[in-house]
Amino acid sequence: MAYDREVKKTLSITAARNLLLSTRLRATDQRIALLRTLSQLRGPVPVEALTKSAQGAYDLATAYRTLEAFVRAGLAKRIELSQGRALFELAGAHHHHAVCTICGRIKDIHACLPAGLNARVRRTSGFARIDDHQLEFFGVCTLCAKSV
Repeated sequence: MAYDREVKKTLSITAARNLLLSTRLRATDQRIALLRTLSQLRGPVPVEALTKSAQGAYDLATAYRTLEAFVRAGLAKRIELSQGRALFELAGAHHHHAVCTICGRIKDIHACLPAGLNARVRRTSGFARIDDHQLEFFGVCTLCAKSV
């Protein structure tokens, strides 16, 4: 799967430690390493990509458990696309994704739904409140369209 990556500035060890402590998570060496790796990548990325780029700092099982703790603490987001596996990205500004159905490239989309739609969904669903939403677009990227 490809991802249009823009390398972000990696969190310093001190910044990662402080971020973990601010969410009441223990700042272990493995958690700091995973948070720093996640901060480098413009996600969403599969867990395998994180463990590969960490060069042995943590194993796959540890990465999954840690990422789920990050999600519960609001540090990361779990994205589930139609491929049937979870991808993770550092939590940040609300956005959506466009996914190429041929090569799997993922592009961030910073446009959002009209403001009134959450209220409409709440009314029609009978929910007391709507806390969040995810919206993914699927199609063919320009690179794949040129080669088809």
